[in-house]
Amino acid sequence: MEAPSEVDGYNESTKLSVQITIDEAQQVVIVTFAGEVGDADLLGIAAATKAHPQFNPSFSEIVDFSAVTGGNISTFALRSLAQRPSIYDRASKHIAIAPQSHVFGLSRMFQVFAEKTRPKMAVVHTLNEARNYLALQ
Repeated sequence: MEAPSEVDGYNESTKLSVQITIDEAQQVVIVTFAGEVGDADLLGIAAATKAHPQFNPSFSEIVDFSAVTGGNISTFALRSLAQRPSIYDRASKHIAIAPQSHVFGLSRMFQVFAEKTRPKMAVVHTLNEARNYLALQ
């Protein structure tokens, strides 16, 4: 079994760290945000994920906001991202981990906006909930 493949990025100007981990064995892409998240960060993550050498559009996606400490996300950015075609297959599942109440609310708003482009989306509070939703080991 291969180890998950990771790509890290850090943006000093926004104090944001993004880590993309692809676990081919479990067929899941995990995008982890840490620090302050802005509109450009969210809008740019699809391109960074798709550029990962082990990206597979049939995999499911977990976006983990557990380590987010702040930032500024606009409703316009959420709606714009939600209306873009997903880089994943239509059958792929998308999960947002959002333990903070304000991030949970924004993630639920995104889920409503993305009903047509990401019909299999869930917003949860913990990694365990995400793993259960995807039936991961």
